Amino acid sequence: MEKRIKLIYCLTICVVIAYCVVQGYWLYGRYVLSLSEYERDVYATVSACVEEDIAIRKALPQPRKLYGNRFRRINNQKDNKTSTWAYDIYVLDTLKHSISIPEGMDDQTYLLDYMTNLQDDGPLKVSEGIERYEFSFENDDSTVTNQVLEAIDRFIADNKLPFQKARLDSILRSKGITAQSITIMKSDTMVWQSSMLPHTSVLQPVMTVSFPYNIFERELVVVKMAIGVSAVIKRMANTLMITFLLSIALIFCLAYQILTIRKQRHIEAVRQEFLHTMIHELKRPISTLKMCVSFMGNERMMQDAEGKQRILSSSHNELDNLTSYFSKLRDITFSDSTEIPLAKSRFSLRSLIEECIGKQNIPNGKEVKMQIVAGNDVEVWADRMHMGNIISNLLENAIKYSYDAVNIRVGYLQRKDGLLQISVADNGTGIARADQRYVFDKFYRSETAKVEGIPGIGLGLSYVKLLVEAHGGTISFESTEGKGTTFTILIPQTDGKDQNTAC
Repeated sequence: MEKRIKLIYCLTICVVIAYCVVQGYWLYGRYVLSLSEYERDVYATVSACVEEDIAIRKALPQPRKLYGNRFRRINNQKDNKTSTWAYDIYVLDTLKHSISIPEGMDDQTYLLDYMTNLQDDGPLKVSEGIERYEFSFENDDSTVTNQVLEAIDRFIADNKLPFQKARLDSILRSKGITAQSITIMKSDTMVWQSSMLPHTSVLQPVMTVSFPYNIFERELVVVKMAIGVSAVIKRMANTLMITFLLSIALIFCLAYQILTIRKQRHIEAVRQEFLHTMIHELKRPISTLKMCVSFMGNERMMQDAEGKQRILSSSHNELDNLTSYFSKLRDITFSDSTEIPLAKSRFSLRSLIEECIGKQNIPNGKEVKMQIVAGNDVEVWADRMHMGNIISNLLENAIKYSYDAVNIRVGYLQRKDGLLQISVADNGTGIARADQRYVFDKFYRSETAKVEGIPGIGLGLSYVKLLVEAHGGTISFESTEGKGTTFTILIPQTDGKDQNTAC
């Protein structure tokens, strides 16, 4: 059985460790996934902010400039879908070059016609207030139109108002994004699409977004952002909460299982110890009774009146001990103190205490002094037999756990609140602090009692507590190791219509 229990412990620990490792690995994967999702959302927000910046700059009024463009294909290879394209952009300053647009004609069409006429007359001159930009690139025939239109929009926006890092940073902050750095760089080739460089470190993630703000001029804006771990954790809040609760539940179940097994082991150990102690305790009265029976069978020894009386007294004492043992075992089997039958009556408490004192067996070599420290007698309402068992057990304990000379003081008091208070104090060995919490546990015996061989089966104080609670009362104690112990019992003296009275 011990091997099985140890195997269960080892397997349980291994399962908990394996679960923690797997759960940690899964949470790490979930964190990386959430981090990637968060990066995609941030990338979309940053792209929207760059587009907003372009839109703001493009919407600025420029009454003194007109823009025109001409799109043409330089060459076309029939065996290849990729062609070389050229694009001309004209910017005309109306302050330097006067021009009047006929009514009903748009700026773009008129400006292109106007530029064509000028070119027919001769080369254009900058002094005339006209700027011409020529770009060439290779691209797919099917996508070139949309890309070029996007490039033109960005070129016009940058020509009207050049890109500024401070303005983009302000837009980003308005969207709740703090840029670690914003830099401008020039690419070797035309970059038509924005791109994202994801994090390289999980613990301190930093993402980079590159966005072409002037495609024809190959100019890019690069934004670096540090991603707060807390922001990712917030996204995982529900997952973390469910995982945490399930983990706690699983670990609690496993821990509860181990505690239950340990408790069962403890109960089994207590049961075995109780059986051994019970057998040992029963041997003494049985041996004494066998000796008494043998004595009674010897007619010559029976002629000794003094010896006969001593043998009969010993027989009575051992029979009382057996009766006490069996009474304890009988009453201790009740699952609830309310199940113990009580035969309540009125009786003198002082006379009961004196009777209990007179029945105590004083071990050889011990000097025991027992006295009643109280004033007038008190008539109580309780079960006389059980009250006698309560007092007798407390006196027996005080004698057992004492030095060679012990002074026991029994007091009682009828309190004004209707409670009967009984106290049993001694100057014995006291109860160790480590044992005090187990004093009223069934079958519990301290290590000191086991080592010193003090007789008992560990039922005395638990039996007393059971009988006190059966009367609706409470029991408590104060003890100092090496100085003694005082047990205090409070029993209500109101039972239905019956009311206690003091003599």
